Amino acid sequence: MKTLQRYTKTLLCSVGLLAAALLAGCGGDQGRDPILGLPAAALVSLAVTPAAPSIALGASQQFNASATFADGSTQVVAAAWSSAAPAVATVAATTGLATGVGVGSAVVTATYNGKTAAATLTVTPAVLLSIAVTPQNPTVLIAATRQLAVIGSYSDATTHDLTASSTFVSATPASAIVNSGGLVTATAPGSAVVTATSNGKSASTTVTVPAATLTSIAVTPASSTVLIGGQQQFVATATYSDNSTAFVTGNAVWTSNSPSIGSVAAGGAATGVAAGSATITATVGAQSASATLTVSTVVAPPLALPVPLGGAANFAVLAGTSLTNNAGGTTLIQGDVGSPSQTTDPTLAAGFTNYKSGAILAGALADLQTAISNANGRSCDVSFAGAIDLGGQTFAPGVYCYAGAINITGTVTLNGPGVYIFRTALTLNSTANSIVALSNGASAANVSWLPVGPTTLGANSVFKGTILGQSAAITVGDNTTLLNGRVLTAAAVTLRNNQIAK
Repeated sequence: MKTLQRYTKTLLCSVGLLAAALLAGCGGDQGRDPILGLPAAALVSLAVTPAAPSIALGASQQFNASATFADGSTQVVAAAWSSAAPAVATVAATTGLATGVGVGSAVVTATYNGKTAAATLTVTPAVLLSIAVTPQNPTVLIAATRQLAVIGSYSDATTHDLTASSTFVSATPASAIVNSGGLVTATAPGSAVVTATSNGKSASTTVTVPAATLTSIAVTPASSTVLIGGQQQFVATATYSDNSTAFVTGNAVWTSNSPSIGSVAAGGAATGVAAGSATITATVGAQSASATLTVSTVVAPPLALPVPLGGAANFAVLAGTSLTNNAGGTTLIQGDVGSPSQTTDPTLAAGFTNYKSGAILAGALADLQTAISNANGRSCDVSFAGAIDLGGQTFAPGVYCYAGAINITGTVTLNGPGVYIFRTALTLNSTANSIVALSNGASAANVSWLPVGPTTLGANSVFKGTILGQSAAITVGDNTTLLNGRVLTAAAVTLRNNQIAK
């Protein structure tokens, strides 16, 4: 009853209703209870609730301080708050809202009118809040493939690539199937919802397979020479009735007319067995194409020279079809820029030029294709028939060839002076916050990336080297930097708040 009376009086006084306030006893002796004419009840103790909560890293916990008075009444009060371990949990000094910033325990203390009370907050590792499947709503041509990725968002605002730990299911396998690694293969016109599940979370994307028919395929390189025991990765490219193209290397049936001279694996990786020549053939449905593999006992090794860029070397960004750049952003290019179609011209450092037409742009695009042919013509020091995640690994100079996608999660280190060439028959992808690091004399000028498919660089990542795209798009994530690097393709380039210096 006393608490109710005290609350009613406080409310009336604060609202300022004069007549009611006078009746309630506003003003007067501040040391006495105006309702009963007695001294105000003394503060006896303070308590913090909840007493021992637990939250995930990045989550928040609201604390409250409750005062108990000598008359037995209680009231939530505005205390002053502090954390004994701000590296584990911070707390707002006036509100009591705590946030977990490190794994461990922190004592959170409230102080009010000379009284203190505390609670222990336990911060556990970050928890997975949701997952997302990328790309969303892709279009995949019949017999072609598309790699899906699963990105998890955690309570500490970080994201991680969960593709390897996810399971995938296609709702309509008659149109598109998906393997355990998230690789989608289009089988017939239609659409299929592909659902990924990881750690109890699910997300989906819809794969559309257009009704275009396969009209022909081509195998590249058309001819190559390897040593006995050496390998050459062949790539199959399909052309469709709507003049679109797609890479079908993984779905082609590969054969050799002389396996005793040159054998070929399911993914198109051929191996020299004995001196001579073999015809390597790829077949997709009713369409076939071939290439020649020459196996020699002696092959002069290619000179360890960087890939010659010719006129393309002057460009930091080169797009054969279109360049998309966000308006009002912070993109800065230290090098020439070239593209016949540009949404918003990127900002260039002093001394560089933006080319939208003319002989210099045409020459650079032609030299780009020459550079790609040069890099693709070099023998592979390492050949692998599948995909790879370079993250966490260290590489010496060499030519690295992969039939599957190249992914970068975390940090990949290129160690030592020399030429580095990374080739993939599929896509080049880096996750958010990933890093290409150079050590012990490695130079970005000697690093070349050659994806046959599209390239997508994750947000806030640091990339080094020159990306050479023959006919596929390059997307540079928000705030990604390519200091000492280039983005060059005959297709489209998308930029967003990027720093690029050739």
